[in-house]
Amino acid sequence: MNYKVKNKFIIDKVYAVKDKIYYEYRVEGTEDFKKIFWMGELFSVQYNEDIENVPQSILVIPLICNILPIIWVNNATIYLDEIDKKFYKSIPNIKKGYIEMLPNIEFKGKLKAKKKVKNNIKEQNADIEKTATFFSGGVDSYSTLIRKMNEKPDLITIWGADIDFENTEGWEHVKSYIQEIGKKYDLKNVLIKTAIRRFVDNSELERQYHEILNDNWWHAMQHGIGLIGNVAPYAYKHKLKTIYIPSTYTKYDKGIVCASIPQIDDEVKFGCTSVLCEGIDFNRQEKVNQISDYIKKNNDNIKLRVCYKSKDGENCCNCEKCYRTIMAFISQKINPNDIGFKVDKDKMQQIKEEMTNKDMMETKGAKILWRDIQKEFKKEEKYWKTNEDINWILGDRKEFIKQ
Repeated sequence: MNYKVKNKFIIDKVYAVKDKIYYEYRVEGTEDFKKIFWMGELFSVQYNEDIENVPQSILVIPLICNILPIIWVNNATIYLDEIDKKFYKSIPNIKKGYIEMLPNIEFKGKLKAKKKVKNNIKEQNADIEKTATFFSGGVDSYSTLIRKMNEKPDLITIWGADIDFENTEGWEHVKSYIQEIGKKYDLKNVLIKTAIRRFVDNSELERQYHEILNDNWWHAMQHGIGLIGNVAPYAYKHKLKTIYIPSTYTKYDKGIVCASIPQIDDEVKFGCTSVLCEGIDFNRQEKVNQISDYIKKNNDNIKLRVCYKSKDGENCCNCEKCYRTIMAFISQKINPNDIGFKVDKDKMQQIKEEMTNKDMMETKGAKILWRDIQKEFKKEEKYWKTNEDINWILGDRKEFIKQ
């Protein structure tokens, strides 16, 4: 191949040994481009089952998905031997989703493959209806599971996203928690260990892009297709029809910068598999309501895991996300202590003080989520008005959500 471009990501070799995929690649170009990639640890993915017989054109997808946004904003070119034909054709539509979300950023760059391989197993297995869903144990993933329970979806959980590789104790806690849920509902657990956040220098990405994104790279640019890509080899092996990635926001929320939105997620396709950003018709509070109804109807002892600040796999009960989840379930008269939180009167006072005296609304998205919680409490304003731990949320929105 002719490598007459400035920034290049050259994939020399992709191969699987038993349950793990290895990648060999080179990065050439400007210093800013090269500094993004941490060559001390190359990208790799490991599954809880053998993946050796998956073709190279599929094995390469996890890496490609995690570098595409970097390639685009650096006007770089990826060079490789082969790629799944359906995935290759989906790339322009994925890029279009990013352009629509961030019109002030130039998304250039390209991918050059010697061969595009057709891996459409569905043509040989027309009756396949198997699905899988990402499952962390949070509000979004639990509400998706409840809605899709009749499909018996496989539960995909990633080690390397919010739980770091070195944190084996935290991961063992999460794994045990996830496997108990799989056993409880008779669902298969798919456990994937990935260097998704280790093969790049996150501090360098922050230095270069935080100002123009007004957000961190992981949330704004990587995590949607980055997570999805890791499932491609498993999806090929098991002929999955659909992978669900639970939505964070709704189709009505505008101006949100988030790497996981329908305009991006729904465009990712490979082999016989499509992706659906599931739950976009419901805001977070409506999902909380659905989970609450399910708990009451089925007397189900659900335990949620929503926190991304905690290192031990449990809810810290001290961050904005934990606060908003606690308050959302209280609005449905669900005791937070019954669903995985530790809350007493002092904690309720702490939430009140934090949310009224500090600006914890770091993003427009957080403001939207708290607005919906307030609306839910206001449906029963008389009931909550005399509750000193709660009534602060009934006031003027500007009092607790700074504009």
